[in-house]
Amino acid sequence: MYQDDVLQGIVKHLSTALFSGQEWLFQQDSAPAHKARTTQEWMWRNVLAFFIAKNWPLGSPDLNPLDYKLWAVLEDMACCKHHSRLGSLKRSLVKTASVIPLETVRAATAEWPEHLKTCVEAEGGHFV
Repeated sequence: MYQDDVLQGIVKHLSTALFSGQEWLFQQDSAPAHKARTTQEWMWRNVLAFFIAKNWPLGSPDLNPLDYKLWAVLEDMACCKHHSRLGSLKRSLVKTASVIPLETVRAATAEWPEHLKTCVEAEGGHFV
């Protein structure tokens, strides 16, 4: 199942690679895939601490490094060639996500405190 590939192969792998032995909190938003019962059940079984989807405000600014940085990196890498079929695009996204350099992920994560500070200064509003 595609969802299990993403959750197990990417979320679980990166959590171990980036935060092994450290406290961390998985942040998600209210995207339909995040709110799905199967996703929430997987998170309860595999992630010690995470914002459950119902507690993340609708329309909030993107404070997740995946949203404000890594999706663009993933898109650039996975979509450098045209995909005429959805299955091809999905395979490319999953494969590419597994080879994004950890330095890129760490750099995006390191930007988070400044990103959060900007959000607070904007009083929770949107910012560039």
